[in-house]
Amino acid sequence: MPKVLKNQKDITNVIEQESNRPDIIVSILKAANFSRGVTLAKIIEKIDLIEPTPSLKQYLSVLEKNGLLSFQKGEQIYRTTYKGMNFLQTYNRAIGLITN
Repeated sequence: MPKVLKNQKDITNVIEQESNRPDIIVSILKAANFSRGVTLAKIIEKIDLIEPTPSLKQYLSVLEKNGLLSFQKGEQIYRTTYKGMNFLQTYNRAIGLITN
């Protein structure tokens, strides 16, 4: 069961921990996995942050550079790409193998 985060310090600490990288990446990709895309504010809301952190911005940048996430500058919208959706499917299958 995921750890309950009560304040921004807890959330920032979790984002900084190496062991949580896959969970954070998956959370961001799931949050942006809508055909119309989502704003940064919606991603922050969906992953239970209070405000954008430097780490979140780094994750977004890395995901975008690796083709898992796209950013539409004019609309200020993030979308999970086809490659990002494939990553999510592969991740979910791997988790299914481990937990079954």
